[in-house]
Amino acid sequence: MQEMDELYKDRPTHTNTYEMDGVKHTVISHFIGDRDINDVMFDYAYNRVVNELLHRVPETA
Repeated sequence: MQEMDELYKDRPTHTNTYEMDGVKHTVISHFIGDRDINDVMFDYAYNRVVNELLHRVPETA
């Protein structure tokens, strides 16, 4: 992770803080190129569902 931080340190970033189940999480987005957010979110959701079905990650409520 530190290598990625160093590699992309000069790229624009955006910081958001989210609260889930009473725990605050800070997400720092590094803009490193052109990607379609719909494709990214679809891939994430698909992989999450497959991993939940195969019991590789805890299921979400």
